[in-house]
Amino acid sequence: MKLNIDWDKVLNELNDSIVTLLKDILVIILIWLFARFLLNRLTAMTTKMMEKAKDIDDKNKSKDLATSMTLVRSVGRYIITFVAIILVVNQLGFQNLFSNVITAAGIGALVISLGAQSIIQDMLAGLFIMFERQYGVGDYVKLGDFEGTVTSIAMRCTYLTNFRGEKIIVPNGQIKSVINYSNEFNMAIIQVPTAYEDNTRAVYEVIRDEAQKYYEENKEICYDVPNVVAITSYDSSSVQISVYIKAKERNHYKIQNELRFRIKERFDNEGISIPYDQIVVHQGEK
Repeated sequence: MKLNIDWDKVLNELNDSIVTLLKDILVIILIWLFARFLLNRLTAMTTKMMEKAKDIDDKNKSKDLATSMTLVRSVGRYIITFVAIILVVNQLGFQNLFSNVITAAGIGALVISLGAQSIIQDMLAGLFIMFERQYGVGDYVKLGDFEGTVTSIAMRCTYLTNFRGEKIIVPNGQIKSVINYSNEFNMAIIQVPTAYEDNTRAVYEVIRDEAQKYYEENKEICYDVPNVVAITSYDSSSVQISVYIKAKERNHYKIQNELRFRIKERFDNEGISIPYDQIVVHQGEK
């Protein structure tokens, strides 16, 4: 049996298919280029606004503007990327298949199957964080077990940088507790163990004197005179004496480190010992 093939028709159809495919590829490339352009412009705009926020004298307004820009950047990225994906799907001719899949599977089942439930939870938590102003960009916070300076707040995650330079990403939906250290003051607490054998009152006077000297030399980071509590606890090998100093914003770590060092030096000069755990072994007679 002889087949009659119209090669001109086949070639024309193949040519039309290639042209259509090339057009689709060109349109998809243009969509992604335009999306990339919008993403770059969004990043540039928000970065510029965050730089301007640094020049605002009102600290709260500066922090609010910087925080808002990080959220705008995050939301904008999601919207631009989502719209670009929809346009590409439509260009490829899968819009009917896409809608049929959603209808057949059910929107709720699709959301759960894709793990979007946790994503939505993270996004809602991010909105509450913004509306309630729990913290902002530049604040030093503790989020659960993680601690650091807030560098960005996105729809899904909060980004921190700790003192080691590590970048920490915390999903907003997993944030159960927040400690914001960026308030007007933070309490510097120094607990000094002293030996039972030493004269506690004399040791107390030494600590109080050193704390007062530190305050006089560092009033620019201290709100008030130190409060030295004579005895805060009786431990197994020491008597605890505590020093409380109201420190100006985020200076409590500096005060704690410096005052501990000064108290240790003063103890060395005064001949005061700091107790430490010891093991006494009694050897029986042979």
